Amino acid sequence: MNNRTYIDSYAMVGKRGPKDVEAQWETEVLLEEMEWCGIHGALIAHSTAKEYDPNYGNRMLLRELKKSSRLYGVWTVMPHHTGEFRKPKDAVQEMLDLGIRVAKMYPRSHRYPFSIDFCGDLLRELERNEIPLMVEGGYMYNPDIFEPFNQVLLTDLDAALTRFPNLKVLLLGSRWESTRFTNPLMRKHKNLHLELSNHQGNRAMELFAEWYGVERIILGTGALEKSPGAAKAFVDYCTLGNDGKQKIAAGNIARLMNLDRLPPPYRSKKSADPILALAKEGKPLRNILVIDSHAHMSHEGAEGIGFLHQPYGDAASMVERAKLMGIDAMCVSGFLAVWTDYEEGNKIIVDAMKRYPKFYHGYAALQPQYVKNWKKEFKTWYGKYRMEGLKPYHPRTFLPYNDKAWAPWYEYGNSINAYTLIHPSPNLVKEMNDIAPKYPNMSFLLAHSGASFPDARLAIEAALNNPNIFLEITLTSVTYRVIEFMVKHVGADRVLFGTDQPMRDPIPQFGWMAYSHCTFEEKKKMFGLNMQKIIRRVKAKR
Repeated sequence: MNNRTYIDSYAMVGKRGPKDVEAQWETEVLLEEMEWCGIHGALIAHSTAKEYDPNYGNRMLLRELKKSSRLYGVWTVMPHHTGEFRKPKDAVQEMLDLGIRVAKMYPRSHRYPFSIDFCGDLLRELERNEIPLMVEGGYMYNPDIFEPFNQVLLTDLDAALTRFPNLKVLLLGSRWESTRFTNPLMRKHKNLHLELSNHQGNRAMELFAEWYGVERIILGTGALEKSPGAAKAFVDYCTLGNDGKQKIAAGNIARLMNLDRLPPPYRSKKSADPILALAKEGKPLRNILVIDSHAHMSHEGAEGIGFLHQPYGDAASMVERAKLMGIDAMCVSGFLAVWTDYEEGNKIIVDAMKRYPKFYHGYAALQPQYVKNWKKEFKTWYGKYRMEGLKPYHPRTFLPYNDKAWAPWYEYGNSINAYTLIHPSPNLVKEMNDIAPKYPNMSFLLAHSGASFPDARLAIEAALNNPNIFLEITLTSVTYRVIEFMVKHVGADRVLFGTDQPMRDPIPQFGWMAYSHCTFEEKKKMFGLNMQKIIRRVKAKR
């Protein structure tokens, strides 16, 4: 039985500016979800303190904290020089008087420099009183200066920590592309800590614990934008020992906050959903078919690829990781194949299929700009090597999916009832409405449909127009309640589990679906039964 205590270090409540109509924001919803997932406490900041005024928002935060003793306040602070906020000593004393032990700064939203000159007095006072500081940064899908999410630039954070080495800082929201940037900071600054709600790199939990010490990794979920279950699963299913898992789950943040005691356990309730029950225990799904419909692979011995650090992305390592969750099979394409060289990349998948014939199902990647003889390609990848899927990829070919250059491949795929994984493109719905009816025997899997509610709506629109379209969920965003939203509109029969591993670790994606509020029968379909039907339709050609 899992007796660990969990404290979420990264949650936000309150109304905010632009918000999707489906997005949740109320403290009551957070508290209900915490109990659903088995998260016993949460540190919450208030959106108004970020988007309007720290003082006003902090007062609203105090009202929310009264709703449950499981909630801990995160106080929004800013420098005092312009007269908008208390002087550092007064600000810190107010926090202490109110029993609040964590501060947060939003330099980008509040339009001030995160510099020693402007913020030094405040940082010094936080350091002197051993109050942890939270900042959001390291979101590096693009260079960090261009990412509006980043409240601090990592270079500025480096300077601040160099000047105030005893200041305890928790970096929130860094993404898996930022490992090569966060690594030197973590090695240099021993009081810098990471939470991994966005930093879902392959085996990041274990690697970062090894590199920096388990004491510097902290559970954060990004609720209510993100699924709390995704982050909790990352702790429960990783291969660290129980002591390390407990430190990450609650011990480390409790130590930084100087908490006198951990939040109490919930009253025991027997779950009617075996998948949810197993997920809470961090156990693999036995006797429940799980097929990852969206995976990639790097070459043997690779530690990174292109723009990101990506270890353990080879065939054997991915099989090993899959066992933790009970993943029975995987539909996979070569990262090299979709990114640069389809022939070399496809060979990596062929080798994996030979070594693990019951586990790997291959997507062939073909790039029309390089193909000289389509029939030869079909005979090689589908005839000789028994691949089943198509992986056209707009981001690296710049070809719309309804471009005639793809037609020979689609025609062949249609003849064998193949399945096709479609990454989003700028005109996805129109392109799908063009090609899905034209090739009715193919199953079109729309990748990353769960990226956001707007993305889900586009995928739903295409699916409602075309019965051979399916929605695959995966993305780092692990959008809270979007899986349920897709099931509501297209049915569980047309939603598919996928992870995009090993670019991101499969565990958070698994947890996202396992902790969803769908029924057990719906989850069984999405986790594997739907993809099994799609695979079984494929006709082998020799």
